[in-house]
Amino acid sequence: MTATATATSQPTPTVPPPTPVATVELAGATVPPGFSLIKFADLYRPTGLTFDGAGRLYVTSFDGTVHVLTDTDGDGRADSDTVFATGFSTALGITLRPGTNDVYVSSNGRITLLRDENGDDRADVREIFVSGLPTGLHQNDNLKFGTDGWLYMGVGSTCDACVEADERSGTIMRFNVDTGESEIIASGLRNPYDLAFHPTTGDLFATDNGRDDLGLGSPFEELNHIVMGGDYGWPDCWNKGEGSDCAGTETAVAFFEPHSSANGLDFYTGSQFPAEYQNDAFVAIFGTFLTDGVATGIARVQLTPNGDSYQSTVSWFAQWPDGRPLPLIMGPDGALYVGDYINSVIYRISYGS
Repeated sequence: MTATATATSQPTPTVPPPTPVATVELAGATVPPGFSLIKFADLYRPTGLTFDGAGRLYVTSFDGTVHVLTDTDGDGRADSDTVFATGFSTALGITLRPGTNDVYVSSNGRITLLRDENGDDRADVREIFVSGLPTGLHQNDNLKFGTDGWLYMGVGSTCDACVEADERSGTIMRFNVDTGESEIIASGLRNPYDLAFHPTTGDLFATDNGRDDLGLGSPFEELNHIVMGGDYGWPDCWNKGEGSDCAGTETAVAFFEPHSSANGLDFYTGSQFPAEYQNDAFVAIFGTFLTDGVATGIARVQLTPNGDSYQSTVSWFAQWPDGRPLPLIMGPDGALYVGDYINSVIYRISYGS
């Protein structure tokens, strides 16, 4: 028998897709290759962001106004700005109740319901939903609806480090918008500026900023996995078990530079970014007025379930000179929108041009 040579097929090499052409309009800004960063809108000191079902962006401003921004031609820039409501004292949060046009605004000591009933992008109905919340050094922060239909919100502390007179200070609360019922679900959080629900596990996460009286090197700012009834340590426990009273407290799942002020928070669930960003958390790092040299920008947090909690990897996603990122949200178009508080700009970060 004569041996016959047989051709062996070779695997076809995998060729990575080419990096798309990108546009970075802001001088000195850094984003990963292929990502664009452009100005979506000029708006005075944005503090909170949310989208409605039609893709319009609602924005709270530090001047007490609420705006509706619309990109009518789909070029990634707002070409319409309507003042939806005015007269708020330090509005720091905004959200819409799913399936409705009910807008909830978190301002100093209260939550207000706004509704546009005639479709002119201006609120016709204005009702106080909650009032008398504790305020002081901080106040109530951003708010989000959970899949259970309750409205969740962070309530900042009235002081830097103290024993609070009102048990609602330094907590995360939730509210039943139909019955008015409310409850504290977590405590020991000095200033939980924003919160978000994990897209696959449904777990609640919140940013938090630590006390300022321990020097410039401590404590770290935090991303916390919020569990019902959890105590997150403030004011007497920080970092990983440091402080005078850490018994029974929860440790953060991710840490950021001390006094860097971790604020806006959202998970990426769109299809525009490369697949490796799916379900990652993005955190707006505002910086500090206490000292110079603290880095600001948008941090990327890759979370991996680990038993009842999570492990994390933290890296920079976007940075730009003199930025003060505060609110942050993923848009229905899959782009990331971030408000630069000090420069009065909303930026749009997308993959490709």
